[in-house]
Amino acid sequence: MKKKKKEYVLPLVSQFEKEAKPLDVMMSDNTTTRVYTTKAPEDKRNGYTLFVMPGWGTVLPAWDKFLVDAMKDFDVVYFESREKRSSGFTRKSDLGMHRMAMDIKDTITNLNLDESKLVLFGSCIGATTLAYGMVEEMYNPFMPVLLAPPGRFEVPPVFRQLIPIGPTFLWPVAKPIIRYWINKFKSEDREQAAKYIRTMEEADPRRWKRLGLRLAYKRYWKTFPKVKNHVLLIAAEIDKMHDAEVTRKVDKMIENSTYLNLQTNRNTHTEVMVETIREYLLKFEGKNH
Repeated sequence: MKKKKKEYVLPLVSQFEKEAKPLDVMMSDNTTTRVYTTKAPEDKRNGYTLFVMPGWGTVLPAWDKFLVDAMKDFDVVYFESREKRSSGFTRKSDLGMHRMAMDIKDTITNLNLDESKLVLFGSCIGATTLAYGMVEEMYNPFMPVLLAPPGRFEVPPVFRQLIPIGPTFLWPVAKPIIRYWINKFKSEDREQAAKYIRTMEEADPRRWKRLGLRLAYKRYWKTFPKVKNHVLLIAAEIDKMHDAEVTRKVDKMIENSTYLNLQTNRNTHTEVMVETIREYLLKFEGKNH
């Protein structure tokens, strides 16, 4: 009787990854971060670059539908922040919100992006990072789009107290607890839960702890009132992970913001979000002329 050949399941590669060009960009502290870039077809290019700063640990396939639609007429830059495995993070690498915002500035500079044609899109703590960088005058995009920016780094209850003292070898013990927290309290459907669980499975616990120590104990509420840019502020009021009450609070703090509710996490990660950006880009153009 012949033995069956062992079948191997290959890692999921998103459509955007297949078409994008990966670049390891050197930051000003000699740490590399990875970006994926695409150019829109010449006959459909709208002249703008969409720079995407996803949330903490987010895996690229979570944004695939959004990115594939965006690349039809935007030049796209998808940025992977330094807590992700793709970065050249070392013991000497700098940490914290200021450094993360500097990474955006360094990338804009190194890729020679025109800020007058830049749509800067951030999700969750990525959105807060973009706001911080604008306040610090690191960059001045034509249209900032902030999706559910928190005033504080979101972690499960009790874990904030455990981060400093918890050894990283206990990460396998923590994972089932986090998985339960995601499924029970922080997901609107199975698809959203699956995205977050994959992020957790691919996490580098040592790296997450080092960066988390610089984020989890600080509040960023004072940043938002200082934002002078006209901001498109996006909420998903059914999304359990990103509390829309927080986004409404941020809306009241930013003097020149447009608040928009896209209802679900699914809408904010697919073509619906891109169409919204296209629609409001025309409105921003009108206000700036």
